[in-house]
Order: sequence, then structure tokens, then C-alpha cells
Amino acid sequence: MAADMAVKARPVAVDPSYNWSGWYAGVNGGYSWGNSSGSLASFTTVGVADFGPAVAAGGTPSFLGAKHEGGFGGGQVGYNWQTNKWLFGLEADIQGADIGQTSTIVFPGVVGGIVPSVSTGRDHIDWFGTFRGRVGITANNVLFYGTGGLAYGGVRSSVTNVYTPLVSGNFAGSTSDTRVGWAAGAGIEWAFAPHWSVKGEYLHVDLGSSNVTMFDPVNFPTASATYRFHHQLDTVRVGVNYLFGGPVVAKY
Repeated sequence: MAADMAVKARPVAVDPSYNWSGWYAGVNGGYSWGNSSGSLASFTTVGVADFGPAVAAGGTPSFLGAKHEGGFGGGQVGYNWQTNKWLFGLEADIQGADIGQTSTIVFPGVVGGIVPSVSTGRDHIDWFGTFRGRVGITANNVLFYGTGGLAYGGVRSSVTNVYTPLVSGNFAGSTSDTRVGWAAGAGIEWAFAPHWSVKGEYLHVDLGSSNVTMFDPVNFPTASATYRFHHQLDTVRVGVNYLFGGPVVAKY
């Protein structure tokens, strides 16, 4: 009888569950793409400072087509709270980036009208980061989540509109500042070991808009034209996290 009771008292393990609660930190890298940017917003239209004929002919483009393409990499830190299968969390990340390609537009000129020109536009993201909330549902050691919050980043934008000969116009302008906007997306994370996980994430980042005004102070000191760049990009990334909590706990 005592032996039977000892056998009955022995705990029997069932399927383990993963505990996502606690701090985590890691690294990530990814790629960005987005819609082209650089629309002509305004220009002077008085006397020799009149851009109207050049815009109408295409010598001064109405759209520069600067692309947000390139890679990035950095790190993240966050905290998770798990309640049953639901997870709530906060995450902050910072990325070094090389996002942005120079667009070049060649205008061959119009006989008896506007002389040839070459125009460039570039909208470059040097770095960016986010501070976001996460809400997800767990399936043991797999997490599906949505995320959204604040975004910020360093942006450099530039334009040129150079005519041949240069006395017909040599316009240039640039800006450099830190922008603030928003980010939202979704991801999946898999805990492949007691304290380690790997994740894949899509994130849309919008850092607002900047205006760049170009001038030619030598040949046309009263003339100017302004382009507007929208700093909007889509990103995909892969990351690895170390979870300071999150051991596998066996239930009895």
C-alpha cells in the first residue's frame, strides 16, 4: 500500500510553457525601401527670376524621384509582461543607416529655348530609432505581435539644377536635421533556446517632410525653387535577442 501511495504521489510533467516576461536585449539588421520623393513645391516667377518657362519645358523638374533604398543595422532593448497567452511590452531601438539613392535627371534642352541641364535629388536617412509598444499572443515559445509608436531619425536632403553654360543657372540647396514621426508594423519571434530568440519584423517608418530651397547666388541672386521630401520608408529586419527572464518552466 505504501509503495502504491509513493507512486501516486510522484509528480508527472506535462508539456512545458515558455515564459516571455522580463528584460531582453539584442541586435538586428535589415533593408529599407519606399516611394520616391522630391516634389517641386514652389518657385519664383518674377522677371529674370522666373522659373516658369524652365519648369514648363522640363529644364527644372517638377519631380526628382529620390528613392529611399538601403540597409541598416543596430540594437534593441525591451521589456515583456506576459498574462496567460497575451504579451504586452515596450521596445526601444537605434539603427545606423545608409538609406537613400541619388536621382539624376538629364534635360537635353530645347532649340531656341531652355538650354540643357542636369538635376539631382537625394533624401538620405543617416540613422533612425523607435520607441514602441508591443501587443502579441504566444504559442508556447512562438510570439506573434503587432507594434507601433514613436520614430525619430537624422535626415539629409539635397537638390541641384545645373545648366550648360553655368551662367544660365547653377542652383543648389540642402538641409540636415533630426525628424520625429511614427512607426507601426508586425512581427514573429521564436525562442529557440531557454534564453535566446530570433525574430523577423516589418515596420513602416514615417519621419514627416522637409523643404529644400535651391539658389544661384552668383547668376540669379533673387531666384529660388523649393522641393519637398517626404521621409517615408518600409523596412524588414531580422534580429536576435537574449532574454534575461524567459526560461522554459515545466508544469506539474
